Amino acid sequence: MRRALLLLPLLLFACAPKRAETPPPPAPGPLRVQVRTVEARQGVLEREAKASATLQAEKDSLVAAGVPGRVVRTLSPGARVGPGEGVVFLDPAPFEEALAQARLGLRQAEANLARARSQLLGSRAGLEAQLRAAEAQLQAAERRYQEGKALLEAGALAPLDLKGLEAQYQQAQSAYESAREALDRLERAEDVRLLELQVEAARLQVRQAERNLKESVVRAPFAGEVVEVFVKEGEFLGTGSRAFRLATTDRLLAKVYLPPEEAARLTRETPFLLRQSGREVGATLFRKTDLPGQNRLVEVVLRPEGPLTPGPAEVRFRERVAEGVLLPAGAVATGDGQGVVYAVSGSQARRIPVRLLAQEGGQAAVEGLAPGTPVIYPLPEGLRDGDPVEVVR
Repeated sequence: MRRALLLLPLLLFACAPKRAETPPPPAPGPLRVQVRTVEARQGVLEREAKASATLQAEKDSLVAAGVPGRVVRTLSPGARVGPGEGVVFLDPAPFEEALAQARLGLRQAEANLARARSQLLGSRAGLEAQLRAAEAQLQAAERRYQEGKALLEAGALAPLDLKGLEAQYQQAQSAYESAREALDRLERAEDVRLLELQVEAARLQVRQAERNLKESVVRAPFAGEVVEVFVKEGEFLGTGSRAFRLATTDRLLAKVYLPPEEAARLTRETPFLLRQSGREVGATLFRKTDLPGQNRLVEVVLRPEGPLTPGPAEVRFRERVAEGVLLPAGAVATGDGQGVVYAVSGSQARRIPVRLLAQEGGQAAVEGLAPGTPVIYPLPEGLRDGDPVEVVR
C-alpha cells in the first residue's frame, strides 16, 4: 500500500497534458552607428595672412629755397599750412632793389628805342631825297658820256674830253650806289632791331627780378603740416638748400612688401585691417607695383580708412588659398594615399574618394565631391564603406 502511494505522483505527472513549446527569439541584426552629417558647399577657402607695414604720409616733401638770402622769419614745426602759404621768409630788401633797378633799365631801353625810331623817320626822307638827286645826276652823266662817244666818232670831240666825261659818269654811279645802300641800311633798321633786343632783355630781367622777390618767401607746395624747419632766423639760406619738410600727416598710406604670387591675388575688393598700438582701422588697396624690386618683393600700398600715426603697424587680410567644395577638415580621411569622405546613402555609409586641394584653419577644400552632399562629420573610428548608420540631429 505504501509503495502504491509513492508511485501515484509519478503517474499523475506522466498523465498530465504537455505545454506548447516557446519558439526561440530571432537573431539580433547588425548594430547601426549613430552619426551626424554636414552639407558640402562650393566656396573659396581663405586664410588670415599677416605682414608688417609702414605708415607714411601720402605726400612728404623736402622744400628747398629758390633764391639765396638771409632768413628773417620762419613758422614753427607743427604748423598747418595751405598750398602757397609762406613757411620760411628771407629778407626782401635786396630783391626789391634788384626789381627797381631792372624796371629802370627797362625804361631806359624803351626810351632809346623810341628815340631811334623817331630818328629813323626823319632820316628816311633825307636819304630818299639824296637817292633821287644821285639818280638824276647819274642819268645826266650817262647821257653826256653817250653824247661824247658819238661826238668822238664824228671827230668833234677830243679823246681827252671823253675821258673826263667817263670819269664823271663813274663818279655819279658811285654816288648813286652809296645813296641806295644808305637807304637800304635804313630800311633794314639794324640799329633799331638791336635796340628792340635790348628792350626784350630788359623785360626778361624785370620778370626774373619779380620772380626772385616772390621766391624770397619759401612757400608750401601743398596743404600739410610743417614737420621740420632746417634754418633759423638770421642764418643764410643758399639756393637749393633745404628749408623745411612738409607732410600730409592727416593722410597716411601704409606700405607692405609681399611675395609676387601673394600680391597678385590681392584686389581692390580685398578687405584689410591695420593694427597699431591696440587700435584697429580698416584699409583698402590703393596701388601695387607690377614688378618686384631688388628685394624680390612687390610693394603694396594701402589707404587707411581711419586716423593712425606714422610708423610701423601690422596688416591683416584674408588670402585666397583654394576654390572647391568646402568641408570640415575632420570630415576628410586619408586612405591608400588619397583623401576620402563618407556620405550617407540610405542607411549606409558610402565611401567617396576626393582630392584634397588645401586645408586651413579647420576647413578643407576638396575636389571630386558634389556640392550639397551630406557628409559624415565627425568620422566615427573604424567606419567602413557599407556600414549601417543612423543620422542623428
